[in-house]
Amino acid sequence: MKNTKILSLALAAALAVGMLSGCGTAASSAAASSAAASSAAASSSAASSAASSAAGSAASAAAVKVTFTVVGADGASKEYALDAVEGETLADALSAAGLISADEAAAGFVTTVDGVAADYNKDQSWWKLVDGKGEMTANGIGDIQLKEGDSYSFVYTIGA
Repeated sequence: MKNTKILSLALAAALAVGMLSGCGTAASSAAASSAAASSAAASSSAASSAASSAAGSAASAAAVKVTFTVVGADGASKEYALDAVEGETLADALSAAGLISADEAAAGFVTTVDGVAADYNKDQSWWKLVDGKGEMTANGIGDIQLKEGDSYSFVYTIGA
C-alpha cells in the first residue's frame, strides 16, 4: 500500500508537470499568435500611413498654373505657361521649360533667356526679373517657390 501511495503521488506529480508544460506551450502559442497579429496590424498600419503620406506628398506637389513672359530687346513679348508643381523653384521650372540653361538655373544668375543673350560688359544689357505687378523681385529665381497663379517675367534691360 505504501508503494501504491508513492506511485500515485509520483503519477500525480507527473500529470501536474505535464499539464503545466502543456499550458505553457498553449500560452506560448497564444502569445506568439498575439504577437504575430500585433505585428501584422502594425505592418498594416505602417503601410496605411505610408500610403497616406504618399497621397499627402502628391497633393502637396500638385500641379500649378504659372505664367512666364519674356520681353525682348525690341519690346516684343512671348508668354509661356510653365509646367510646375507647388513649391518648385522658378529656376527649375524655367530650366525644365528650356527657357534658361540648367547651369544658369543652378547658379541663379541668368544671362541667356529663350536663346537671347544679354551682355552687361558689352552694352550694359541684362535680364530683369519682375513679378506679376511689374515690380523687380527682391528674390532670385532659385529662391522663388512657385504657387498657383504666379506670374513672372524676364525683361531685357539696357542700363540701370
